[in-house]
Amino acid sequence: MNDSFMIRPAPASGRGRRRPQGRLAAVAEAAVRVFTRQGWRLAQVADVAAEAGVATGTIYLYAADKQALLDLAIRAAARLDLPGEAALPAGADMAATLRGALGQRLALPRLAAVADGGPMGPETLARLLAEVYDLLARERRLVLLLDRLSPELPDMAETYGQAWRAPALGRFAAAIARLAAAGHARRDLDAEAASRAVIEMLAWMAMRRTHDPLPPAGDEAVARATALALAEAALAPVAAAGKRL
Repeated sequence: MNDSFMIRPAPASGRGRRRPQGRLAAVAEAAVRVFTRQGWRLAQVADVAAEAGVATGTIYLYAADKQALLDLAIRAAARLDLPGEAALPAGADMAATLRGALGQRLALPRLAAVADGGPMGPETLARLLAEVYDLLARERRLVLLLDRLSPELPDMAETYGQAWRAPALGRFAAAIARLAAAGHARRDLDAEAASRAVIEMLAWMAMRRTHDPLPPAGDEAVARATALALAEAALAPVAAAGKRL
């Protein structure tokens, strides 16, 4: 990894010391919140300890250093298995953890099929939008965490940003362009700009809405239905209704 990951390990090992049941999960969840809120450079081991309600030294019973805490955070956000008791305090294998976190968890098979020339019809647009929204809502903690950290960590930016995020945006734009050419989406908009505007709206409703100090009223079902209806209305030709050509 790059030099920003080089954190000196704690002076004392936590091996052999008793750990309360469930504490590892609490520390990992605290790390998710701290790294998502503060990023890599500003986040400190002491911040994670305060978030978890434990002493700073207690953290080193579970994670060998700050990089290991980040590894735990990614595992928790991606719902991967945490290290077993015998492996504590945990080290970090960031490349392997990121591969496990991304993998099929962030796959968009319907979008990939349409972008790559697969069959499509009048109902395809609505199905693509639902697939994107549901992935962002389901994996919101992981995506928010990686979005926050990638600008500070070049290796993560390469693994996540260049290998998944940028290609996903490109496939969505390609799919919208194909739908427009077939008459299943608007032809009067630039496909790349329109697709990005819609993606950002879906991302805000699916992931960032709950973090806003003044979130819109309504539960998750209302948010999903509203976002998808607006996204489809923005992109669909609606020629049959005589509203837009």
